[in-house]
Amino acid sequence: INAQIYTRGNARDYDAWEKEEGLAGWGYRDVLPYFKRAENNQRFANDFHGDQGPLGVSNPISPLPICEAYFRAGQEMGIPFNPDFNGAAQEGVGYYQLTQKNARRSSASVAYLKPIGARKNLTVRTDVLVTRVIIEKG
Repeated sequence: INAQIYTRGNARDYDAWEKEEGLAGWGYRDVLPYFKRAENNQRFANDFHGDQGPLGVSNPISPLPICEAYFRAGQEMGIPFNPDFNGAAQEGVGYYQLTQKNARRSSASVAYLKPIGARKNLTVRTDVLVTRVIIEKG
């Protein structure tokens, strides 16, 4: 269930949310800077990816040979190989990038909470039901 796959969703979906649902600011080009700012991508740093963010993103370290066979089979069926599902196109066969950095899991907790865990104005609680969040002076 948790394969650490890093995927953003199809760019056309974001554009549809903006246009069809009237959600200004939710088009793909609007949200792309936030994705880039979050990423510390170990492979890509281009128009679609960032390499300075807190969330580690990388390619699989030890892909299995069966994956290559699967990709070839897909291509024989007319499905294009896609080297980057978070890039210009989302369709095709290929490796998904993972939320890992240096072969270690990079979660929201690791990327965002751990660096600020000692702050006096932050309390993290587990196994609780939250009914509202109050943000003061911020």
